[in-house]
Amino acid sequence: MAAESLALSGEPGRTAASRRRAVKAAATAVAEYLGNTVAVATSSYIDPRVVDLYESGVTIEQAAAGSYRTPEKRRSALEAAVREMLTP
Repeated sequence: MAAESLALSGEPGRTAASRRRAVKAAATAVAEYLGNTVAVATSSYIDPRVVDLYESGVTIEQAAAGSYRTPEKRRSALEAAVREMLTP
């Protein structure tokens, strides 16, 4: 969820402040979805590699922007894209 939010962020990400806003928005989205605080979402549910990769310009934008026939196919494609992104 965080990877998708970062990939589709309206923030341009050209500055450190812009990237921080995008990361905060992604963490807030995850926290709201899980019914937790941003601190819990960040420390327990968001893989720090997703944020590190976003800050270096790597996202799952292609998968996140795609159109899918069903929500299940979308979820599966996003999960595969995240796994691929995190695999060295």
